[in-house]
Amino acid sequence: MDTDSSRPISSRSAYLAPAVWALIAALAVCLTTGCGALGLDSKGKATATTSDVPTTEGGGQVALVLNGRNVTVDELHAHMQEQFLEEVLRQPEAEVFDMRERAARDLVQRYAVESAAEEEGLTPEALLEKVANEAPETSIEEVAAWFSANESRLRGAKLEDVAPQIKEMLDNEAKARAWADYLGPRMEALEWDFTLSPPRVVLEATRLVRGNAEAPVTIMTFSDYQCPYCIRSEPVLAEVLARYPEEVRVVHRHFPLDSIHPQARPASEAAMCADEQGRFWDFHDAIFARGGRLEAGSYTEIGRELELDLEALGQCMGERRYQAFVQADFEAGQAAGVTGTPAFFVNGIALRGARDADEISRVVEAELARIP
Repeated sequence: MDTDSSRPISSRSAYLAPAVWALIAALAVCLTTGCGALGLDSKGKATATTSDVPTTEGGGQVALVLNGRNVTVDELHAHMQEQFLEEVLRQPEAEVFDMRERAARDLVQRYAVESAAEEEGLTPEALLEKVANEAPETSIEEVAAWFSANESRLRGAKLEDVAPQIKEMLDNEAKARAWADYLGPRMEALEWDFTLSPPRVVLEATRLVRGNAEAPVTIMTFSDYQCPYCIRSEPVLAEVLARYPEEVRVVHRHFPLDSIHPQARPASEAAMCADEQGRFWDFHDAIFARGGRLEAGSYTEIGRELELDLEALGQCMGERRYQAFVQADFEAGQAAGVTGTPAFFVNGIALRGARDADEISRVVEAELARIP
């Protein structure tokens, strides 16, 4: 997501989280034992290794002595968890909802993994290793094919120099796919229901509507014409519209990030000028087709390609006739909590950052099921 400085998770890629459990466990050990690091006194001087740190009568490792009272590492961790939760709950409501949903899915995923591991008489970590080891090993031919397809991005590197790294990357991708294929059906077979409702933002649609104007589901997108993630999102929106030609409409809102995309605002204003000639969406698509490579003369070129009235277009742009319209969109986005692009709102439900068609479609399906 582009910013001046996301979300429902249910694709199979989301089933890869257990791969990091071992790392999390290792980090937990580090937090508890200090990983052998030096302790520090109140002045920041090294005093002892973790093996020299005192413990309480109950065996808890002492982290702090406060007025003669021993505060254990476990107590410190509980305080850290409380601080972290407080910080999380201070985030925007939509982000808190996303984190809660993600935590719920993680719990479901953990249950699925532990159940599968128990069935096979293995630990979750051993199960992960077993499934990963069953993934096919990358062949020399596959390495060469990947190198050939991506050679232009490798800045003159020779195959023999990068082959080991390519093979490792492709091997890891194969293991990730194997794990997703193994866990995916088990996740889908579980009966579970996340019952919290997502927060909604009330946003008024503008006249820039693509699709059925009376559709029950509105996808409002705040976008920037030079944002690479917005450019990639356009085919995604087109695919969603193709899936739901009567049920979904897309409303475009302008959110130019001036500090990093100097032509985004002029492009938005030019597109609005094209709207005077009934060609907003054609102009919109033509701008995005340029892949963010825009300059002052681009809009006249696009107008000529679309056979617009160039004099009228130029006069409109020169007067900055739609400066206020674009700014109103930007301010509406800010009021809704938008900080970067693209940002989507499906019937007011925020989806921040780039999404694929399946992710957006799942929210659309939920909305269609909710609406009488």
